[in-house]
Amino acid sequence: MYLTGTFQHNLDAKSRLTLPASFRKQVGDTVCLVPLDDAIYGFTPESHKAWVSSFFPQGLNPRNRRDVQLHSLLMRRTVTVEVDSAGRIALGKVSAEALQKLGIEREVTVIGNDDHFEIWSAAAFKAMDEQIESLDDLMFDD
Repeated sequence: MYLTGTFQHNLDAKSRLTLPASFRKQVGDTVCLVPLDDAIYGFTPESHKAWVSSFFPQGLNPRNRRDVQLHSLLMRRTVTVEVDSAGRIALGKVSAEALQKLGIEREVTVIGNDDHFEIWSAAAFKAMDEQIESLDDLMFDD
């Protein structure tokens, strides 16, 4: 899976998001949604498992309290949803508290970020994007 691009979308009345067509072809029938501090991350089950495992490079140690708590928290925050026949995912399955904290109501920005996609409130994405230096400044050392 290799997701790229930035897309503006509106949620429908049932808080469903229609995934960009190029994403639908790659994600399949099931998506794992993880609300974080700035956005909701969307993964395939396989890429979600790899992402969770990346926090434990030596493997999950069941005798390490931090490992167990982090793993449990990541799994508890994850909501697995089906992609319907119209290519929509139900953001209403994410807790109302998380959606409110993220400011996700109607207008959203969906970005591809390699092995996952991110769902931002349109306003939060715009504010974050305006804080980034120019692409040239980030790509090249002076």
